[in-house]
Amino acid sequence: MARAGSSRFILTSVLGILATIGLLWFVTHASGDARFFYNEEGLVIVGGGVVCVTLLAFRGDEIRAALSAIAAVFRGTGGLDREVADLMDVSKLLYAKQIAAADERVRKVNSPFLRLGLQMVVDGASLDDIMHVMNWRIQKQAEAEQAQTRFFRVLASFAPAFGLLGTLAGMVGMLKQLGAGDIGLIGSSMAIAMLATLYGLILANLVFKPLAIKLEQRTTEHVAQLNILLEGVVLAHLNRSPSVIQETLASYLMDVHEEVGRGR
Repeated sequence: MARAGSSRFILTSVLGILATIGLLWFVTHASGDARFFYNEEGLVIVGGGVVCVTLLAFRGDEIRAALSAIAAVFRGTGGLDREVADLMDVSKLLYAKQIAAADERVRKVNSPFLRLGLQMVVDGASLDDIMHVMNWRIQKQAEAEQAQTRFFRVLASFAPAFGLLGTLAGMVGMLKQLGAGDIGLIGSSMAIAMLATLYGLILANLVFKPLAIKLEQRTTEHVAQLNILLEGVVLAHLNRSPSVIQETLASYLMDVHEEVGRGR
């Protein structure tokens, strides 16, 4: 089920890009000539302003993390099949009191989060310690992903402002040319004024905000998955039978899938 949710996530992203391209094509060709919507000065003002804000407001590692997160819009979070299988293997060994074998199996767990939790169970850590460490890891993961979302939210808030800056610059140029009566220069300044605002609105509402929303959805689903794995670790610590653990996790996975599906 989780895999199906991820597939829809990819599909909606691709369809959204295609719909955006179609919308922009329609807008630029509605006037009969798409070249009317190209203005180098407006692009430089808006694009350069966004770059300036990015460099001034964020560190290099934050910029790299946010840009690399764009791929998640198309990738989704994936399922938990492998993690659940690892959890079940370790829980069966723990239930059979085969501690040494369980310790060896834990070392082969691929997920660092799950591996840490199961290692604490094998090492005999208390439930309070497990909950404290694992919840702290979940919180840090959520904060890291929320920082990526905040990156695009900030850019979405500034892009229209630089569009307005371009509009003001174009208006100033137009007013300076009114006395000379040069219609060509007046038209050029008016193009800067109008198109800079258009570029800012497009960047904010068709690029940055949608990216932020998609990344927020990814964070919600990812945190839910980590909490499911934590529940499995807790059940293994309580020495619940493997069948009980499997049924409980299956129920949680179904609930998460339904909640995420409604959210989309």
